[in-house]
Amino acid sequence: MGSLSAELPSSNSPTLSLVQASEDEKLATWKLNGKVWRGKLSLPTYLRREFHLANQAFTRDGGITYWILVDTAAAHSSPSSPRTILGSCESIRKRALITKESGLVEEVISHGIGSVFCNPEYRGKGYAGRMMKELGKKLDKWQQDGDKQVNFTVLYSDIGKKFYAQNQWKPFPSTHIALPPISNESQPKDIPQSSPLYADHLIELCNIDEAQLRKQMAKDIRGQSDIQVALIPDVQTMQWHHAREEFAAKEVLNRTPEIKGAIVKCETGQRIWCIWTRTFGNEESGNTLHILRLVIEGEEEPGRQGPQTPPPPQDTVNNNSSREQALCAAAVLYAAQQEAADWNMNDVQLWNPTPLLVLAAKELQPTATVIDRDEESITSLRWHGREIEAGSNVQWIGNEKYGWC
Repeated sequence: MGSLSAELPSSNSPTLSLVQASEDEKLATWKLNGKVWRGKLSLPTYLRREFHLANQAFTRDGGITYWILVDTAAAHSSPSSPRTILGSCESIRKRALITKESGLVEEVISHGIGSVFCNPEYRGKGYAGRMMKELGKKLDKWQQDGDKQVNFTVLYSDIGKKFYAQNQWKPFPSTHIALPPISNESQPKDIPQSSPLYADHLIELCNIDEAQLRKQMAKDIRGQSDIQVALIPDVQTMQWHHAREEFAAKEVLNRTPEIKGAIVKCETGQRIWCIWTRTFGNEESGNTLHILRLVIEGEEEPGRQGPQTPPPPQDTVNNNSSREQALCAAAVLYAAQQEAADWNMNDVQLWNPTPLLVLAAKELQPTATVIDRDEESITSLRWHGREIEAGSNVQWIGNEKYGWC
């Protein structure tokens, strides 16, 4: 990591640069942030987990990039005299969709930013802000074809809304509903029985979801000033989340989480399903079963969200919703509650619920309310394109947990 006693440069120094980490430097960043983020894992186990996650279909072959902020003017000539790492972060390549005024859906490459970290010894010196400034410039054309510019990038802030907003990642709606675990075996009245989803079900369902999302976004939006964007909820994304939970479950509990979600068929033949993942905190109170994605087959309107979109109404649904849909959605949420109980999860969380899903949650927990997060997991988006300067607004479609990284 270099000598802590070495003179540190100003955060405004022109010699600071954001560069890709070497293998040794990547390991050094994991050792540093692992002291804070490893949870119940030992540091060696945490390092194995990071290597495991870096070698999933979602992240290998350039899917993840490791960045470090260094002083290019500082002397370093060998492993025994490494570069001083002033800050570090990661960017993960993500398939995404964008629709502009023409209504034409274009598949693009976006990036999710994660693992933003500054050595505690170097904090308070402005390095994190400088790193984000440099990262924004790096990602402008990172992994794009030719001279093409990236349209948008996303991150999920655990330090509130101000810092990243200052660096052009604007906070978007960050709400959720939390439902308690339920160990009862009796099915609630009027709520249909769901079936479990396993790993081998996900490819087909994710393909259906992607096709439906493309269809939703293809609707003509001429006459509006909105630009619609979405991260594609493909199976590689879900598998990355599941690789994370499976590793932790095996190490902490010596269990394998086989059930990946739930699906139900309504009387109309319409299907509703959700895909979930388990997260393990330092204590059991931090254990959460997160709904990665909830899909209503044949849904006409996607959940559009802009930076100023208010939380959904607590007791209304839109014109295309029905009580049957709400009951079917409640069925898969009830299955999630049961799974949460089996795994000693503290709660089930569903991010940015639509009015229909608020009603579904109330079928299970009449006191359920929409919680507006203001410190942790703040979904944030930076627009890199030029259209915003002409007065357009970005609407984020499907702003759900699956996009987190």
